[in-house]
Amino acid sequence: MFITPSLMLLAVAAFCQEAPPKVPAFTPEEIAAAQKDPKRFQIADESFDIRFQGLEQRPVNLPPPSVELPTDELVVVDHIINIGRKIWTIVEENRPVVDVKTQYAAAVPEGITHWAQLTGWDTPKATVYGFLAKNAYGGKMVDVKYAVTRTTGGAFKGKGRYLTGVTIEPLRVEVGWGYRFTMTAEVPSVTNADKTGDDPLAGMMVNIKWRIQTPLKDSQGTGVYYVRGDGLFVEVGGPFSRTEVTQVAERVKSIAVAGGPSW
Repeated sequence: MFITPSLMLLAVAAFCQEAPPKVPAFTPEEIAAAQKDPKRFQIADESFDIRFQGLEQRPVNLPPPSVELPTDELVVVDHIINIGRKIWTIVEENRPVVDVKTQYAAAVPEGITHWAQLTGWDTPKATVYGFLAKNAYGGKMVDVKYAVTRTTGGAFKGKGRYLTGVTIEPLRVEVGWGYRFTMTAEVPSVTNADKTGDDPLAGMMVNIKWRIQTPLKDSQGTGVYYVRGDGLFVEVGGPFSRTEVTQVAERVKSIAVAGGPSW
């Protein structure tokens, strides 16, 4: 049986998926405390706050392996695929668990098996955000700082602008007693945003899903970002509910055509 590069990549993609993050059960002490003082263990919905905190150029230092360049016949430059992760865990059991050197997404031409087979990569960039949630008393229960990192501009023999090293790096995770915080990253799709047909342009939507649990309440939401191979980066918004994410996807399509802020 002849196995094509596409089938090999599909197998790798399936292998790279992860199980849902672990959430430890609440202890009897935590349950008793929540029953005694419910406001302490209830996140106020209006308190959720995700804010842009700056832009950094901080290389992730992905180790380039020794790879051979595929022949032109095997590479389809205008068919862009993700050869990296599609879903991975960032924070589990209130602590960072992601390895940014191995857990990232990459939008490259079909036939490419590693980002190092492309050249001309730009300096990696990281856009930093703060995530804050307070309880009914106004006390900070979840205080997280994270960076959306990416490397843009890679080309195959001078053609196209692709993406690699797209990941979420937790910089600070502080969670109050009696709370469980998890965060995952998801790349639902990659696209060719080039409308001329002359120069492929990788586009990628990145969803950051978070969950805050207490003995009394379970809060969930999603932040959405759009990244492009020419350096465009857009914070589409958040936190969103699951139903709102579908609507956001339509907005991303319009951004891909019209462009948007890049920082």
